[in-house]
Amino acid sequence: MAVDRRKAASSEETTGQRVRRFRLAQGLTQVELGNRVGLSQRMVAYYEAQGGVPSADLLRKLADALGLSTDVLLGRAASARGSRGITINPRLLRRLKRIEELPEHDRKTVLKMIEALAERSDRKRTGTA
Repeated sequence: MAVDRRKAASSEETTGQRVRRFRLAQGLTQVELGNRVGLSQRMVAYYEAQGGVPSADLLRKLADALGLSTDVLLGRAASARGSRGITINPRLLRRLKRIEELPEHDRKTVLKMIEALAERSDRKRTGTA
């Protein structure tokens, strides 16, 4: 019976894995997250990969930087965003953030171009010219 519990616990996501998942979902690099919480990229990588357990204060900072509760980072609650089922390409998210930084006129132009390309793709897929 104890072996089964250990197996179940080992298959669960670690805090570091959750930090990595939420960081990537937001399109942040380890450097960017580290800058937000006062850590080096190397320490962020350590927590994500080696399973180091952050202090309570650092856990709070990580949660704040990722816009989550500490319960979500600890795996005690699901994210209100439902990001467990959503995978966002980090490169695409970084590009979208750059679009947000453009002046409004340029931003509208880029969005119109995206819409036009998407409509053209839809027409090709459905066979309507």
